[in-house]
Amino acid sequence: MKTIFALSEEDFVKVANTKDIQPSQMKEVEVNGQNICVVNIEGKYYAIGSICTHEGGPLADGTLEGYEVECPWHNSKFDVRTGEVTSPPASEPEPAYEVKVDDNNNILIKTQGMRKSPPQIELSLLEKDKIEGTDVTSFKFSKQNDQVGEGEEDKITPLNHTAGQFAFFDIGGVYNDPKGPIRHFTISSSPTENFIMFSTRIRDSPYKKRLSILEKGAKVKVRGPEGEFVLHQDYSKPAVFLSGGIGVTPFRSMLRYATDQQLPLKITMFDSNRNRDSILFKKEFDEWANKNKNLKIIYTISEDEQQQSSSTANDWKGEHGRIDKAMILKYLDTNILNNSIFYICGPPSMLKAMQSLLQDNLEISRERIKVEEFTGY
Repeated sequence: MKTIFALSEEDFVKVANTKDIQPSQMKEVEVNGQNICVVNIEGKYYAIGSICTHEGGPLADGTLEGYEVECPWHNSKFDVRTGEVTSPPASEPEPAYEVKVDDNNNILIKTQGMRKSPPQIELSLLEKDKIEGTDVTSFKFSKQNDQVGEGEEDKITPLNHTAGQFAFFDIGGVYNDPKGPIRHFTISSSPTENFIMFSTRIRDSPYKKRLSILEKGAKVKVRGPEGEFVLHQDYSKPAVFLSGGIGVTPFRSMLRYATDQQLPLKITMFDSNRNRDSILFKKEFDEWANKNKNLKIIYTISEDEQQQSSSTANDWKGEHGRIDKAMILKYLDTNILNNSIFYICGPPSMLKAMQSLLQDNLEISRERIKVEEFTGY
């Protein structure tokens, strides 16, 4: 059971009494909208964020062994002393909070500098769009919780995101899914569009089955946005996108935003797919490239030409094969290569290969590489 506390005027706020949390036990509390997991280890108390940074699992419902708490959904582990990840799939640490116990055995947490959790709002499903020739469906939602009572217009809350960010979607009615009842998806729509959209492969899991049968008007709970996979602000530095399959979704948001806002940012995107039919958003991308003089898109397909029809093979104007050093050097001159910020998004194997290509073969410093991983569910 979660206990909610309001902020006090002091730097520390009471969240529990020592008798409330026995040794080797955990308790979730909420302070300033932030879910916090308070832990008792041999009479010493620690506090870290209670929402797993991987998929939003409730850490306080997990297991505690030594100084490690294990998420009950996907088995990520965190050090309760520092919030650092000790075992994947999580890659981002939890916030850690200073804890003290007063003379009355009250457990206090320092609130100064505490971040505020993104709000959770309820959005309505506007439409579903199955992308022909693929197992991908796009889901469009209202951009704000506009279903409020008369006189409550001040309670309307829009979901304001930055291109490239993600959010957690609780669609309800999901049971016995080994990955938990909530998923996070990249918001593939641009902040300039009048809807919130994500695009995902439909798989044979309880969550995806439930998602696929949602009807227009269905309500979903959305928490976010979150994530740092966003465009850099120094537009004098070009951007190079390396995309694989469904990993193109954050780039759709960025490309639409850059085009709508007419950003003075040169963008080159290498979009790798299995075959021509599996290229997502190609019609939109080509339209934007025609409008945006700063945008260039290179499509490449990895499927053997012998597996394609002769007509498809003959009129294909893009590249063949996986993204490699020769392909990148074909389209990027030395100046672009040496000054660009590189963005990689795709499945784990593609991400690893692209990082190696950039760092080992092209000698791009790690500081100029931003990555986002898609795990395929």
